[in-house]
Amino acid sequence: MKKNPLKGSRTLILSVLIPLMFPQVMPEPLRWIWLTLVALVVLKRLGIISFGLDRSACDEGETTSSKSSASDQDGVTHRGEIVAHGSAPYQFDEANRLSYYITLRNERGDDRTVWGVDLKRVAQETTLAVGDTVALEFLGREAVVVKQPVRNEQGHVVNHRKVSTHRYSWKAHVLPV
Repeated sequence: MKKNPLKGSRTLILSVLIPLMFPQVMPEPLRWIWLTLVALVVLKRLGIISFGLDRSACDEGETTSSKSSASDQDGVTHRGEIVAHGSAPYQFDEANRLSYYITLRNERGDDRTVWGVDLKRVAQETTLAVGDTVALEFLGREAVVVKQPVRNEQGHVVNHRKVSTHRYSWKAHVLPV
C-alpha cells in the first residue's frame, strides 16, 4: 500500500499550484528553488529521504530512523518485521548514552530503526521478539530535563549539564502473519 504524501495537506498542494499557475507571483529562480524545496518535503513524507538538524546532541528519548525521522504527530505508525531490538548507544555511536531501539523491515525490505527509552517498556510489556510483525504507534511526547555528559577533547566525560528535550511514548501491536 503506497502512502499519499499530499493527503490532508491543502497547504502543500497550494504551495505547488500557485507558483505554477501564477508565475508572476515569484521570479523564476526563486520559483524553481521553492518547487525544489516542496519536492524535498514530499520525498521526506514518502520516507525516501531524510533531512533535518543533527540529533547527536539530543537525548536518547528522541526518535530517529535510518531512512527518515519520526513525525511529531500522534498516531504515526511504523510497521514491519522486527529484525533487531535492544539497548545500544544512541544511533550506534559509542559517544552517546545507552538507549533502546527497534529495527523494523518493511514489505519492500527497507530497514527503519526507531529509538526511545520508552521502547524498552513497550518491548517488555508486549513481549516483542525478533521475527514478529508489529505496528509501533507513536502516542505523543512529553517535555523532560535530562543530564547530558560534557566531554573533553579526548572524549572523556568531565561534567554533566541539564538539557531540556522530549521523551516519546509508544505502543506496540503484534500483527497476525
